[in-house]
Amino acid sequence: MFSGIVIRGDEIGKKIGYPTANLDTPKRKIDLESGVYAVWVGLRRKKYQGALAIQSSPWKVEVHLIDYKGGDFYGTYIEVEPIQKVSEMCRYNSQYELKEKIERDLEMIRGIFE
Repeated sequence: MFSGIVIRGDEIGKKIGYPTANLDTPKRKIDLESGVYAVWVGLRRKKYQGALAIQSSPWKVEVHLIDYKGGDFYGTYIEVEPIQKVSEMCRYNSQYELKEKIERDLEMIRGIFE
């Protein structure tokens, strides 16, 4: 498990319908390799299913809360509990390709939580 404060990111996920919480968490505090993971996310005393994306270069940690309907929570402390890795991180030539990858990953993650 690890935690961090939610900071502003580049908002690419938000633009394609999958907003993410970017975490200000140093590499030394996370013992996971680059990839996409099914996770539990603790936010404001509630637990959410989530998709964690860790990118190693440049270092970036972000999490999408599945079915979260609340507002922005920049500056909020959240806890992340990884459950299972579902895929590798990849670079895409278009936002359409990225959106398709996210949808496939979320389908796998929902299956893990069923």
